Amino acid sequence: MRPIVFMLAVVALLSLAAIVYGGGRPEITGKWVKVGANPEECACGDCIDIPLEGKLVPFCVESNQIYLNVRYELDERQGKVYILFDSVLEVGTGGAALPWDKYDKQEPLAELDVNNVRSGRMSVRWFGFRRKDKHQEQYVFGSDYSGIYRRRAAK
Repeated sequence: MRPIVFMLAVVALLSLAAIVYGGGRPEITGKWVKVGANPEECACGDCIDIPLEGKLVPFCVESNQIYLNVRYELDERQGKVYILFDSVLEVGTGGAALPWDKYDKQEPLAELDVNNVRSGRMSVRWFGFRRKDKHQEQYVFGSDYSGIYRRRAAK
């Protein structure tokens, strides 16, 4: 095998390994528990379970009132994960009165700062829902999510 071909093969294998094994980036996915919350109960607003595959996952905004399908988007450069509203999964009487078709699905509900995940810590800023037609109006249902989270310990 010619040296240049061998070097290209090594580089390709190392690149593949970096993709498969995360390139040394700490693991963000999994269950995170808000500091002070009971990790066994994981009530609405106390836990976040992060998948980064781009698929829709159920998300409790307000217990017994608002359950949504959301997706998580990673901005590796900024060290942020954004939670984006996709669709309504289930709502109670309070949630049924909200104008779901008017909420902006491009604006994040929350921003997760994942720059400290190596130390098992993450912070969440909850923005809430913004209307497409009245961007200054913001609905902060789910604000209980704001705070510091720690990785849930393995059982």
